[in-house]
Parts: sequence; C-alpha cells; structure tokens
Amino acid sequence: MCNYLHRPTEDRPSKCTKVGIRAEWTPTPACEPIPCKLTLPPLEGTRYESVSRNRFLPGETLRVICGEKYGISNNQEVVTMCKEDGEWTIRPVCTEVVCSNERPQHVYSWDVSYWRNQPKMGETKRYRCERGYMSKDGATQATCTRNGWTPNPLCQVLESVGCGSPPPLTDGDIKYTVKSNYSHQERVEFMCQRYYTMEGGPHRTCINGEWTGQMRCLKPCIVNEDVYRQHNITLKSSDSTFFTHDEIVEFRCARGVPVGAVAMRQRCNGGVILLPTCQ
Repeated sequence: MCNYLHRPTEDRPSKCTKVGIRAEWTPTPACEPIPCKLTLPPLEGTRYESVSRNRFLPGETLRVICGEKYGISNNQEVVTMCKEDGEWTIRPVCTEVVCSNERPQHVYSWDVSYWRNQPKMGETKRYRCERGYMSKDGATQATCTRNGWTPNPLCQVLESVGCGSPPPLTDGDIKYTVKSNYSHQERVEFMCQRYYTMEGGPHRTCINGEWTGQMRCLKPCIVNEDVYRQHNITLKSSDSTFFTHDEIVEFRCARGVPVGAVAMRQRCNGGVILLPTCQ
C-alpha cells in the first residue's frame, strides 16, 4: 500500500513467487507521486507551449494558449500547475467563449432567447434600454466579447440636461416670463393670441436638452362689412367680424334669395370660411 498522494508504479498487483531458493515479489512493489495527465494532441482551440509528453509530476507547470475565440475563464493564456493529488490547478482545456443569454440590467428589449444556446464571441444582438436609461454612444447592438457584452454597461442612467429658451409659437406666446435656462422635466405653458384657437398643447416640456410637445395656433376667420355687401349677405344673429376656428356661422340674405352651391351655414376652418351669395 502506497503512502498518501502516491500510487503504485505498476497497475498489476505484486505476487510472491519462488526464484530458486528465494522468494521475490513480482513486479517489485514501488510507489510514485500521482502524475497529472494531459490530452495529446490537444483539443480544438487549445495549444500547449513546448510539450511532447502527457504526464507531469506534482509541482511542474504547463502554459496553455487558447485560440482566437477560445479561452479559460475569459483568459486567452494561462499557466497551470500539477498538484499532488494528480489534478491541475486550472483545467488545461480551452472552451469557446460565450456570453450570458440572460437579459442584462436595465435592458428593456433583448434579442436573445433564454432557452437557446449562449451567444458566441463575435455575435451581435439588438437591444433597447428601459425608460430613463440610454445605451453608450447611442448603440443599438451588443457584441459578445471575451470580457462579456459590450458596450459595458449596455444601458446607463440618463444624465439630466437642461434646455435653453423654448422655440417660439407662431401667433402665440409663453404665458409667463421667458427664461434663458430651464431644468430637465421643467415645462412651460403657451397661449394663443385673441381669437386664435390652440391645437395640441398647451405645454412644452424640457427632456434632456430637447423641448417636447406639439401645438399650433389656428387662425380665426375675418369677414368685414365690405365682403358682406359684395355677397349681399349679413349675419343671422350677430354682427361679429371675427370667428374662431371650427365655429359655425349662419348667414342670411340682406335682400334677394341665395344662389349657388354654398350653403347659408358654414364652419370656420383655420382662417378660411366659404361665403354664400344672394341675388
């Protein structure tokens, strides 16, 4: 029986045999340190530096060099040592570099299926960040590398950026005093000039350096006395000159009867209104 961390030099057991007048053990009992074994030729993607044997004694070292898309614990080159128990400190076999298929933190959409094989080094996948986060340099694809997914991190928190003065509103204005600088998520309220009708709005909001919110001021319809006389018409129930967008206006003949296809009841549409004619 060999001491701890040693093994018999021969695989077959020793037997006591008679040799002349003497008795001897065959094979002679002997023990040796437990060696570490090495697969030769090496597996795909694995190379050993200056190696011509497949057995190493405890304390001996081996340099392992991996192929371009192979590695050992994300390293392309490692040095491993044979231990006294016949095991290597680092298993001398390179494996393909793969990346996790779990969705990274703060990623909203992830073009990687959890139940499929892990993406290999060099593969790219589309992704999109959660609200409030953005990808580095506006990246839309993640690349599997020896050190994991890049860019790293895929998504980072948005840094709040303020805005300058908001863009002007045609035929409108800001309700309160205009400032030269506004904070992130600060909003301003707009209003239209008298008789103008606001479509959309009324607020615009500063979001990371850009103003959001769409609006416009729709023109009123203006009809004066000269136009009434030209068409021989008058208003049915008022004497107004201005009509707001989408307002219904009813006319009547000043004298005579209506002629043509334009009805006596019309709608103001962004500053334009059709006028009937009487004769």
